[in-house]
Amino acid sequence: MFGTYLSLYNTILFPSQVMVELKPFKATILNPEIADRADLVCPVYDSIDTSQYEQYAARKNNVVHVTTRREGVPESDFLDYATKNLERFFTHRILIERAKPSFYIYGVRYQVSDEIMEQIPEKERRELYFTFGLVALVRVDKLNGDTILGHERTFEAKTRERYHLMKACGMNFSPILAEYTMPDHTINRMFEDYLGFRRPSLKIDEQRKPLVDVVLQGTRHLLWELTDEERIAQIQALMRDKKILILDGHHRYTAAYRLSSDAGEGVAYTLMTLVEGGDRALLLLPWHRCVKRCHKEELWRRIRTHFNVEPYDRGTGNARLYAKLNEHDADDGFDVRFGMYDGERFYLLRGDEQRVRNLAKERGERVGLAVISLHEWLIEPTLIGNPEDVVFTASPRDAIEKVDSGAYQVAFFLKPLRITDVKYKAEVEKKGLPQKSTLFLPKVAEGIVMWKWKSDRAPVNG
Repeated sequence: MFGTYLSLYNTILFPSQVMVELKPFKATILNPEIADRADLVCPVYDSIDTSQYEQYAARKNNVVHVTTRREGVPESDFLDYATKNLERFFTHRILIERAKPSFYIYGVRYQVSDEIMEQIPEKERRELYFTFGLVALVRVDKLNGDTILGHERTFEAKTRERYHLMKACGMNFSPILAEYTMPDHTINRMFEDYLGFRRPSLKIDEQRKPLVDVVLQGTRHLLWELTDEERIAQIQALMRDKKILILDGHHRYTAAYRLSSDAGEGVAYTLMTLVEGGDRALLLLPWHRCVKRCHKEELWRRIRTHFNVEPYDRGTGNARLYAKLNEHDADDGFDVRFGMYDGERFYLLRGDEQRVRNLAKERGERVGLAVISLHEWLIEPTLIGNPEDVVFTASPRDAIEKVDSGAYQVAFFLKPLRITDVKYKAEVEKKGLPQKSTLFLPKVAEGIVMWKWKSDRAPVNG
């Protein structure tokens, strides 16, 4: 979207005196002497459901015991549980701190399932993806201020929990995933030269073995230490005039900003993994919506008011629906379309163009009109229950099964945005998309690289 507007985005002048400040740090990692470290890491806290929590919590030394609150446990009890486990992890040397402030290279080598692949534009499909991220401390700035951009709305309860956890433990347990623009790929090329291979190939140099090399849910996570002061200074200079766009971790960043303002113990930096926006291994996918209960008659009344409807039978409906979703990619943002499944049939819902234009004018937004109209016109006015009764999934098959099981009444299927759209949203429109509007792959994991700013322990080389 917004081909005619991208030149405006690209010509925006940023204040020269305001700069991104990166800082090396002493990483906390799982002790390399532990043989089964893969059993001790887990997905990022907000992507773990109840069954997954039980799976990881069955392992006594898994970091899930300090990163993720078990469903139904009061926050105060969780904080007490997390801090006690963190103390145990350091006392028993499950976690150790590196000796020297460094930057780190976070490599994620992964494949995607067939159903995820179907949602990726054909020209971007790869058998194997391998992305690099720079792990560093980034000076905290007001979100959507001069240096750090965000694109999704946050919820106070979730922000508050992360704030209390980070403050109680004095620690970041996983880096926020963020993006920068560098068309000449200088930093990624530097990493490849330093490590001695070109992605997606992987060749481990005995002189530069990774500190961490584990597989989680079929994805390989690798972490290399970069202590060379000349390279660190070069990276700091390259990043100084960049804008950073948060991809995953808005609640953690909002919590970090609050911590930076705490009187007497403000923490000026937060932990980030910075990936290049032009990296072909960085994927942007949609989150699909499943609604537990809604007023069906009102839902259909609103659908007929705002949308043109094309029904498809169950047998071939899903495939035909995705073909229709992907057949047109209007650059003006007004071609709003998404899919729906109610347990009987699939439907392509195409927004009435004049109503879509009116919505855009009323809100002062053009990016993300599909997800905005879905929530404003259909989900929010017809939902029975709480916002938590809308669940998100990256898997169309999972969404269909949720409806077929009777646990949910209706599922909605969305197209992915493009990263240029997300940047435009944050920088030009300065608006937040509804929660879970973007799914970026790969995901970082909890336990690969951490930062303890209240460190009272002697550093130990792993």
